[in-house]
Amino acid sequence: MAIQGLTTYRQNNNIKSMVLLALFPVLLLTLLGFIFFFVGEFTNTRYAFYNFNLEPVLGTGSALDLALSAIYAYWPIVIGIAAAWTLIGYLFNDAIIHAATGAQAVERGEQPELYNLVENLCISRGLRMPRLYIVDTDAMNAYASGIDERSYAITVTSGLLAMLNKDELEAVLAHELTHIMERDTRVLIVTIVFVGMISFLTQLLWRSIQLRSYTRGRRGDSQVMAFLLVAAVASAIGYGLALVLRFAISRRREYQADAGSVDLTKNPDALISALMKISENPSVPHVPSEVQQMFIETPPSSFALAQLFDTHPPIAKRIAVLEQLGGHVPDKLAYPTPAPAIEAPASSEPHQHGPWG
Repeated sequence: MAIQGLTTYRQNNNIKSMVLLALFPVLLLTLLGFIFFFVGEFTNTRYAFYNFNLEPVLGTGSALDLALSAIYAYWPIVIGIAAAWTLIGYLFNDAIIHAATGAQAVERGEQPELYNLVENLCISRGLRMPRLYIVDTDAMNAYASGIDERSYAITVTSGLLAMLNKDELEAVLAHELTHIMERDTRVLIVTIVFVGMISFLTQLLWRSIQLRSYTRGRRGDSQVMAFLLVAAVASAIGYGLALVLRFAISRRREYQADAGSVDLTKNPDALISALMKISENPSVPHVPSEVQQMFIETPPSSFALAQLFDTHPPIAKRIAVLEQLGGHVPDKLAYPTPAPAIEAPASSEPHQHGPWG
């Protein structure tokens, strides 16, 4: 069951990553322009930066003049910030992601079965072994991360290790390894880094304008509500741009990774039962929502409209596709039997009193 169009899919992901990198400064400049446009509209601030005059085209003293002149004045700074943020993301993406999830690195001696399963999958495809991490939580989930061989990693939760049998665990690991093979992790991390930057800037703007409005309000400044309105609009625009970036993450990547798991393990039944178990307890609340989209499963949104923005297709649809690949839904899920507690054997020797009786 070979994955159709795998080479093309990888190439598209590589192109998508490059396009996102190119669009990042454009999105930041767009956000900057919107902010100053609404500043001009709501606060009657119309002084163009650097005396940049757009009179022949747009007239003098409009909010649009202010927005375009701000872009003209600050574009070198914005591009510099984008470049620096991209460099930070490239160098420290693994540390940032694992710090956000609380993942701890493990070696073969600590988790020999986990390590051997991943190693065998990598050998079958001639891949370099990714690093392995574990998140200490009862939730059942897993994710792949990294943008190159230096940072590729697969992370699982301790709950997943406890509740899945060997075949199910191998199927999940094969799913995550497929994400690495297909460069999904690169697109995800580029998107997460950019969304984080936009969210940080909008929150910074919101707090600074709130502070300014509060201090001016104490002196009876009539523009307090205008500044708050600007902050609200800017935050909404920033959230909208973040959604645009999220649309770059196709739900098809999960179907593709599921198919990749079947291709690697030849065991769709194991992935079906693994997904059914994971769906019972996938939530890891302490992980930021931007990072949760990397998981093999995220809880669906409560509202039907909000589900349009979910980054994962429903488990039922994924299972239906796996059934088309020859899988079968189990009648009953089988969970590993916990090992019985080991009690210290009762000593047959008579009690020996110590020196104090």
